[in-house]
Amino acid sequence: MGAQPVPSIHPSAVLESSGRLILPSTSHIEAGCVISIGPTARLQLGERNTLYPQVVIRIKEGWMETGREVSFGPGVKIYETRSGLQIGDHCMLAAGVCISGVQHGHADPSRPMREQPVQALAVVLEEDVWIGMNAVIQPGVTIGAHSVIGSGSVVTRSIPAWSIAYGVPCRVQRQRPRN
Repeated sequence: MGAQPVPSIHPSAVLESSGRLILPSTSHIEAGCVISIGPTARLQLGERNTLYPQVVIRIKEGWMETGREVSFGPGVKIYETRSGLQIGDHCMLAAGVCISGVQHGHADPSRPMREQPVQALAVVLEEDVWIGMNAVIQPGVTIGAHSVIGSGSVVTRSIPAWSIAYGVPCRVQRQRPRN
């Protein structure tokens, strides 16, 4: 009887989980990655996911689930996906992409922003989505299947499938051809 295959995890990666962390044997986690999962949180990576150097995933509460063959470029940051983050098959997140599932309130000027209610909204990247370098994905956004988000974009609204979108704020510029 042979040994069970295990994920490839660089010795400098830090994985802290008091919640549920599911890493298939085909996972590849490179140098300097940090994954921090709280006691009520869940992270489930799909088959053949790659986290390039310095990726940070912090989920104190909530969840994140990915499909097959998803890549997280160097320095990707995933922050507090309290209402969930779903990433479909074959998605690519380029270097420096930031996805946040929460935003602090600021409506009550008599209270510091740190003490105001946090709004948590789900984020969804459908299958075959490419997010360009240093793009920011805000809470509550769905990016439709087969879409491309340009580098440096700030995505504040959902993007329909087959779109090429970019800008600050991110807007659909044209549709990708369908065969």
